[in-house]
Amino acid sequence: MKKIITLLFVLNLFANAQDRHYWDQAVGGRTALLGGIAVGGVRDYSATFYNPGALGFLNQNKLNFSFNMYGIKDFKFNDGGGSGIDSRYTRVSLFPASLAGSLPFLGDSLNRFSYMIYSNGYSYVRVSERYEGYQDVIPTRPPPESGFRNSFEDEEFLINQGKLDALLQEVTVGFGYAKKISDNVGIGVSLLGAYRDQTKIRYESYAAYDTTYQRSATTDFYIDIDYWAVRLSLKFGIAAEFDNLKVGATLTTPSIALKFASGGTDGASATSNNVFVIIDSTNNEVIPVDILASDRQEGLPVNYKSPLSLSAGIEYTFSENTKVHFAAEWFTPLSSYVVMQPESDNFIRNRVPEDKQFDSADLLKVFDSVKSIVNFGIAIEHKLSEKFMGYASLRTDFSNANYDEISGLYVGFTDFNIYHFTVGTSLELNNTFIGVGFEYSHGQRSDFPQIFNFPSGAIETGDLVIPRNIGTSEAFYNNFNLFFGVTQLL
Repeated sequence: MKKIITLLFVLNLFANAQDRHYWDQAVGGRTALLGGIAVGGVRDYSATFYNPGALGFLNQNKLNFSFNMYGIKDFKFNDGGGSGIDSRYTRVSLFPASLAGSLPFLGDSLNRFSYMIYSNGYSYVRVSERYEGYQDVIPTRPPPESGFRNSFEDEEFLINQGKLDALLQEVTVGFGYAKKISDNVGIGVSLLGAYRDQTKIRYESYAAYDTTYQRSATTDFYIDIDYWAVRLSLKFGIAAEFDNLKVGATLTTPSIALKFASGGTDGASATSNNVFVIIDSTNNEVIPVDILASDRQEGLPVNYKSPLSLSAGIEYTFSENTKVHFAAEWFTPLSSYVVMQPESDNFIRNRVPEDKQFDSADLLKVFDSVKSIVNFGIAIEHKLSEKFMGYASLRTDFSNANYDEISGLYVGFTDFNIYHFTVGTSLELNNTFIGVGFEYSHGQRSDFPQIFNFPSGAIETGDLVIPRNIGTSEAFYNNFNLFFGVTQLL
């Protein structure tokens, strides 16, 4: 039983880690140029997401369209593949778009209805490493026959390789309603439906080859967590404006998961051949005991949650040409909960079927847990000429990961505190607002868990698998993004 528990511990570790962030994307026309710092001063239909209370101040039909033209995401992990093995992933891609506007067939001068489609989460990491070399991993074993040399003596030829794929995409659809309750105060509410698609696939292979007898000892790990899920939440907002000041605040409710509109795949396996052996003391016979632990279940209901949050923001007009914007949002914590619950089944195939103490229902649970964080940002808007405006902003995007509370498999990987810097300009022509901006994002950690640690460590007597010995690496995240937005008065 002790050896079985050891195997379970290894499997849990091997699940370790913009899929851990709330302020990943800022979209809309003027809103994107302000870096999403728009709770107080937003005055277009991106208010459906940022502050529905501000919809009450819109007296014209507008169509907001924005998209990120090109982006370069770069992940670098010093020693991420092992000591002296740096891992890197760079991707050039088109980024998602957003669309927002009014529902002109509903409402009147005091009641406004709106919609918005918003890609508010995107992250993709792919890392692949391979190591070939010599190291003494397998302890020396007695010879297969009297008069022959010991097996696995001295160093073995190692082939270690692994691959990680982690993808997140999230899209939010919102419908807003606002009412102007006085000349300078508006209140509103938005119904937000979020579709989340997340995948984490990881494979590791360790092989130690005895060149004398041409025998190998191998261990393979594989995990596949893949799900899509829909959840609903409400955002309540209030907005007010005075001579030189605009203010706003919102409350977003905890989400409700629509389990019938979800589906997940949860699978993991560990195989180990010729690693764990029993040596007969009477004749020194070596008896390998192969290990097989595997299960994969599809079509599981998914319960993904997002927490309650409170935000507040201001827009202050310093002069005829300059405005400053500030916003902050507090996200409450979520204690560890189960995202996917597999059904009971044999996971450890070496064990008798009647013993269900450590079956798939326990071992393959997928968890999530988030901590309380506060994000904040500041932006400056300055009039450059009669038609052009300039923008600059800085916002935080702190990681919500709370892996210390989880014992088992979990979602997520890119656990960085990220800082976003935005600059841009806008042009107004007749009834059209055109904005172009550039965003740079940066995050780093000196204690990021290694993706792999090649070459593998030496096994000890009784080990079931070739050990992984995951340590820490220095990780860097950089993102360069060119975006474009249009607001059209209709």
